[in-house]
Amino acid sequence: MATPPDTNAFEDAREIEMSQSAPETVGLIRQQLENGFGWLRFEPKLEQDFRAHNNEAGLVNRIALLAIALTVLLVSPLFDTAYFGVPEVAAWWSRGLLIGLLGPVIIAALIWCVYRSHSPITEYVITAQFAVVSVGLLGNHILLNRYGADFPIEFIGVGLVAVVALGRVRSWQILPVAVALVVLTLATEVWVVNSSPADYYHLAAAGVLALFAIYLQYANEYVLRRSWLDRQLLQLVARHDGLTGLLNRHALESALANAHAHAVRERNDYGLLMIDIDQFGAYNNHYGHPAGDDALRRVAAVIESHARRPLDVCGRYGGEEFVAFWIENDEHKLEAHAEALRAAVEQAAIPHATSNVAPVVTVSIGLCYVAQPQERDSLSAVFASADELLYDAKAQGRNRVVVGHFDRDSINEATVRKHPEARPATNG
Repeated sequence: MATPPDTNAFEDAREIEMSQSAPETVGLIRQQLENGFGWLRFEPKLEQDFRAHNNEAGLVNRIALLAIALTVLLVSPLFDTAYFGVPEVAAWWSRGLLIGLLGPVIIAALIWCVYRSHSPITEYVITAQFAVVSVGLLGNHILLNRYGADFPIEFIGVGLVAVVALGRVRSWQILPVAVALVVLTLATEVWVVNSSPADYYHLAAAGVLALFAIYLQYANEYVLRRSWLDRQLLQLVARHDGLTGLLNRHALESALANAHAHAVRERNDYGLLMIDIDQFGAYNNHYGHPAGDDALRRVAAVIESHARRPLDVCGRYGGEEFVAFWIENDEHKLEAHAEALRAAVEQAAIPHATSNVAPVVTVSIGLCYVAQPQERDSLSAVFASADELLYDAKAQGRNRVVVGHFDRDSINEATVRKHPEARPATNG
């Protein structure tokens, strides 16, 4: 039997991936705000994210829209003969059309919205339901006209306003349907119903409602899109370090907690890396803080380039310290990956004339390898282990990676069983 997908794992991966791709997203949002979106269309990635959000945020409104429409249909028999002067014989045909045919369409759309609200085709379901119901109302208008009864054609315009207000459908989707219904309604009034000039008042009222709905749709979607961009930008900026673009301390701790919980749940081995730029104080003193900021950005870019997988995490821990989290069940691959990161920083060739380690900026890395993580494993203890390993890397001469196993059996849960080749720490 196939194993069902792990929803929690998907959510963890999505949350972490969104956090890691945020610097790029921030740039896209700012560019989109600068370019404008008068045609109600974003760049592909932003457009995809907006549609997903729109589907999720519109769930309650769409259910309310369909519930109201269904209620109106069900109570219509209470008013058709008493208030609209529908003859009894015509009333049964009208009720059969409205309740027997249109009612199931609305119920089907309602069920879809409840159980498939996140589907990308939900807004197409809403639009199709509106089109079918509108055509049904127009058919009811023709039916009642044959029996000399009046049917407020304005109901079609009211339906369009309701869909615009509550349906959360995009303008370029509802506009062709609205235009087609206006043309169909006009043709029906002129060539099928043969309305008198006095009846054109109702047609004009329906037309005004349609025009109002079209304008309202554009204005409403524009405001929704702008507020979504502003909100996304605010959330992303609040979670990311303004200098490097990586996760800031608060967001990093949250992302690491999610990643650690995922690793525990899935029993995936992982490595936590504490990364420190060697002799960065001397760099700032020699080159000045603006150059130091540029060096931080360049090192951060290298670290980010080595944390591209869906469950990878990296962020700025504070000052010149960074943290990375990699899920990897092969310890040797993890160590090789950390060594590649260290070498990439050195190969970036950022001059560091006052360093006694190398003529360029380098980093020291403490890598704590956690095998088969368990519920009782404390993330803070893993941090302490990685920090000890970073201290050892600096004590051994800097510009190196020191790897150790997390020892959950120790009394303080923060000691490390070093690799045999690691030298004991020295002063300085």
